[in-house]
Amino acid sequence: MDPKTLLPPSALSPTELEQLRPAIAARYPNSKGVLGSQLGAFIRRHLTNPDLKGRFGGLKSFVGHYFPAEIIWSGRKGLDDLYDIAFTAEPSNQSVGAWQPVSAEPVAGLWSAVTNPSIYVQFAWSTKEQVLFQSSAGVPPAEGLVAIEKLTKIDYQNIATAFVNSSENLDATGRARALESAASSMEFTKLVREKGLLTKWEEFRVDSALRLFADRLSAAGADADVVSRWADALRSSQQQGRTRRLQQAASSPPVQKPPRPPYRESARDEVPDARLVAIKAMEFLSDSEIGNLNLPLGSVMHALRSLLGRQ
Repeated sequence: MDPKTLLPPSALSPTELEQLRPAIAARYPNSKGVLGSQLGAFIRRHLTNPDLKGRFGGLKSFVGHYFPAEIIWSGRKGLDDLYDIAFTAEPSNQSVGAWQPVSAEPVAGLWSAVTNPSIYVQFAWSTKEQVLFQSSAGVPPAEGLVAIEKLTKIDYQNIATAFVNSSENLDATGRARALESAASSMEFTKLVREKGLLTKWEEFRVDSALRLFADRLSAAGADADVVSRWADALRSSQQQGRTRRLQQAASSPPVQKPPRPPYRESARDEVPDARLVAIKAMEFLSDSEIGNLNLPLGSVMHALRSLLGRQ
């Protein structure tokens, strides 16, 4: 099967990617704090279909798919995102958009590129040069490179199953539920959170994913010391990415809960007054139930005047 047929309809064509990569590198050489609105406008000018939102889910999703190591989210400025951009120099005899060497630096996007099945990047190893190469999905393998499979959804399902089998904190019912939900990362994460195992699961998942990719590097011909160096870079990349996500969450405004309606609370050692019970019960009624209440008009007007008078 032609690898290109595996790409979703929204994926960039090889031609678009070959034109876009050098254009961004030339426009933003080692740039920091680039406004997302400016970067998005620049990218759209180079696409045959400029609908970033419709095709990819927005700018952040787009750069996470195609430039996870080169374009990194760095924060917010007002309502706009900020990005740091750094492209490595391209060899003059190598076509842009084909196979490119990957620097063994622990940049935040490296972990996602290697371990996220939905990011359209592929990897290969050069035994002769002892260098990791990457390209966009669909680019044919270059001569002398050994393909290294990224982590897949099946890999993560197997990792989840291994976690369940190794856990001593699940009873028979919880273990069965966990094994059934292992095929869905969302359902599995929800379950382990309910069981109080989320932290252990995150550690197990990261360690297993890192070990699996390291094993595939070794099988492709990487020396042991090189594999160890890449494992360290990937772990640092994962930690950087986690830190960025926490910073992003912290920068988001907190959700404000509406104030609860005032009511007079009775003392703890008193039996609540019938009126207080009725008032409290109103908080648990749905809009339709409240709409069906039949209250005397005079009482309603007295209640309104009383409430307004207290404010």
